[in-house]
Amino acid sequence: MVAEYLDPDSVDMFGKPDTEPAHTSLGMSQVSHVSQPSNDAASRRDTTGTPLVPTCPIAREVDPSEAAPAKVKEPVRPTFACYLTSSQYGPPGLYYHGQRIPKGDGDPEPFDKRVCTPVECLAATHDERGDNHGLLLRFKPLYGPWRQWAMPLRLLRGSGEEMRGELLDMGVRIEPDAFKELNQWAARQAPDEVVVAATRVGWHRVEEALAFVMPRHTIAQGELARRITFQSEVAGQDEYATAGSLMSWREAIGRLCSGNPLMVLAVSTALAGPLLYLTHRQTAGIHLVGDSSNGKTTLLEVAASVWGGPDFKRTWRATGNGLEGIAAALSDTALILDEIGEADGREIGATVYALGNGTGKARASRNGTARRPHRWRIAVLSSGERTLAAHMSEAGKRPLAGQAVRLLDIPAKRAHGAFDTLHHLADGRAFADHLKSEVTRHHGHLGPAFIERLVAEERDLAAEVDRFAQVDGFASTRPLQGRAAKVLALIGLAGELATEYGLTGWQPGEAMAAAVEAFHAWAAGQGGVRSEYEQILDSVGGFIERHGDARFSSVESDPAHIPTVHNRAGWWRDDAKGRTYLFNGEGLSEALGGFDLKRGTEALEVAGWLVERDAGARSVRVRINGSRRRVYAIRPVECEESVA
Repeated sequence: MVAEYLDPDSVDMFGKPDTEPAHTSLGMSQVSHVSQPSNDAASRRDTTGTPLVPTCPIAREVDPSEAAPAKVKEPVRPTFACYLTSSQYGPPGLYYHGQRIPKGDGDPEPFDKRVCTPVECLAATHDERGDNHGLLLRFKPLYGPWRQWAMPLRLLRGSGEEMRGELLDMGVRIEPDAFKELNQWAARQAPDEVVVAATRVGWHRVEEALAFVMPRHTIAQGELARRITFQSEVAGQDEYATAGSLMSWREAIGRLCSGNPLMVLAVSTALAGPLLYLTHRQTAGIHLVGDSSNGKTTLLEVAASVWGGPDFKRTWRATGNGLEGIAAALSDTALILDEIGEADGREIGATVYALGNGTGKARASRNGTARRPHRWRIAVLSSGERTLAAHMSEAGKRPLAGQAVRLLDIPAKRAHGAFDTLHHLADGRAFADHLKSEVTRHHGHLGPAFIERLVAEERDLAAEVDRFAQVDGFASTRPLQGRAAKVLALIGLAGELATEYGLTGWQPGEAMAAAVEAFHAWAAGQGGVRSEYEQILDSVGGFIERHGDARFSSVESDPAHIPTVHNRAGWWRDDAKGRTYLFNGEGLSEALGGFDLKRGTEALEVAGWLVERDAGARSVRVRINGSRRRVYAIRPVECEESVA
């Protein structure tokens, strides 16, 4: 392939010099450098000649006819060539220089066909496993700056309509009769440079080093950032918008968090996502519970500003499958969901489990083979007027202890709605309105800046979480409380690290203090939160208390001389140690309140309630009224703690 590049002088849309070069052989600094420009509204542009005074908010390219076309060297045909300025062949763009073979003995006739606006291939791509091959494309839309996209080669299947659709969405102008040539150009690209293409956002280990991949840049130490990029079938997919600067965020928002434990907790939760992989955890989630219009949504928007604009916050009004896709797209960052009341109470329990487990449902592809399920690690920040348990119970679902520790209910009732310190504002509403305004102007910088410091972090952060979880404020002897303490210790550690790095403007210890306070509020609201074993014991004990006289009778009684027992659950017998209830299988299944028989008898055995059993079984054969029956011998006993 022959390609000639004519680099024009560049200015931006406001007539200022543009420092971005028009072309590099492999513009890896634009591929993945930490300081790569974001997709802000005032984007940089290349133009030719005297800059125009824009008559609309978006500046247009200079009409090529206004600049004298440059004379370029005749290419060796057939070939494709890309020109960045107008030439004797026409306006800037990708051209196909071909030859027509005339009828008879005539010489081949050259022809030149414009395919599209300028586009070039910088590198070949593939993922860490050597799959998902693609091309790193760089192109110049008619409006706006140069852009890049790691395009999966699978988009060339068929007639290449999917590739063209994405390029058109990003501003590439394709000649109506040049679809075939564009597909041919892309299919023939075989560049010498190769970069690793990550197909998901988040941490990746490449060449024994860590890199954090985001849609428009990669954060890593040394040269690794230049050799890895993000590849997606949807080119415009970028949740991580930016506005303002890190300094402006710290001044306008970060300093207002001080004195407001829930704001500090919310921001720390948003920062906890990148720590999950580094501390060998899958999720960390909290759910802010409070009255309507008390500032919970504002807390979520402040947390969202860590990674993007107000649109980074979503609502629970989505299917479980939809939330799986969102979680996968935001892996290793944060999933921020407003108003749990909008979720389907029948599905939300399974959704919370899925978000915590980090794996989506297995699905089949069109040809019947198994597709790789979505995978993620993510911090979850939620809000609502009701707890997760209350929302599930209203839909007729029994909440489980595992769900309660995957999404910790934290009361959001403070001195002024969800706030404690109003700084210079008059009241809670004014403070919330001020924050809502500020997050639209300052967002998207804190999260990436935090990751820049984490890639150079040498401390054992998993050990730090364990150490913080043992401080007096998190002290607990109950297993599920211990799990909750580790979640909040992780969140507190995220805030403390960001403060140590000079990113938040908070006082040292402020983030961990907010996490400890949240732990105590959660424990008080949950009553210590019961494990599944404890729920089983409570269920069986409550069943005996309600039905012990009506649905049980003595094993020694004569059926002919006692009232008929309707809907019998079993029998009882007394000895020196107390009364033992001999449940039949149906009765015990009912008493377990929805837990399966195996899980239930395991809990009863661990608690010491199962007082008699046959070898290899948790039941026992007992002679009752002349016949042998298999029953479960249960004697409730007092116990302070059971195993989780």
